[in-house]
Amino acid sequence: MISTSGVPRWAAIPLISSILLAGLPASAETDTSSTKPSGHLYLVSIGIGDPDNITVRAQKILAESDIVFGMESVRERHADLLQGKEIYEAGHGLFRQMPPRPSKDADGPSQDERAERRRRHEEQRAELEAQARKIIREAVEAGKQVAVIDYGDPTIYGPQTGYLSEFADLDPVVIPGVSSFNAANAALGRGITQGEHSRSVILTRTPGGPERENRLDTLEKLAESRSTLVFFTMRSKLPEVVERLKGSYPGDTPIAIVSHAGYAEREQVMVATLDTVLEQAGDAELPFEHLIYVGDFLK
Repeated sequence: MISTSGVPRWAAIPLISSILLAGLPASAETDTSSTKPSGHLYLVSIGIGDPDNITVRAQKILAESDIVFGMESVRERHADLLQGKEIYEAGHGLFRQMPPRPSKDADGPSQDERAERRRRHEEQRAELEAQARKIIREAVEAGKQVAVIDYGDPTIYGPQTGYLSEFADLDPVVIPGVSSFNAANAALGRGITQGEHSRSVILTRTPGGPERENRLDTLEKLAESRSTLVFFTMRSKLPEVVERLKGSYPGDTPIAIVSHAGYAEREQVMVATLDTVLEQAGDAELPFEHLIYVGDFLK
């Protein structure tokens, strides 16, 4: 029995506590060395265009990652950085609603064929989502580092932003990179915020196709500000885009098309007006990788 005679009452409690703690086995004490390591999830931009547009920070994160998710075309660009890692398909637009892709050919697949394609696509999508949930959560729990890789700025019309919302509880970190917008600005070689009547720039999607009923950012409303408009093209057709633009802008409004931005050997810039652009572009179909600029900064 512990005697506290002769010890002031105010000192007895801490004295007893100290004696009791001293008698505890070492295993009962807090052991910080056994704390489970904390894993991390990153959404990593590898840049746009040529492979050397990747940032040093992105290279570092990929080198340190144990597991990598990415679309095949993205993975192929930096296969050397991904050697020896677990590699998985990231899908396109997982964990979010993606707008339907427009059909290129009016005489294309029948309604039944399109429905079957959608069904197979949804099945594959569900499988990829289930796989990603399992692998990512188990990996982070085990203290591993996971990277989801994407082109350009992943947060501007990027297909992989669904990972940020799906795994928000894991505090994912976005590693920024050179976007198609950055590369196209550089290709134009002029200040896009230095227009005659506006210092503002609006990033939006091309106006082709029917507008959603609940959209507030229609082309007509955006055009009222006379800000420079930069269109991410999303498989749109140039004649349709020009027709819609001429409903809000005069025919002498400058327009520029930057194709393959960020590729040193393939990059192309065409500057015209709404009245002349179709003639200058000719019948050749524009590549998937192109941005359209509209604004008086091009004068």
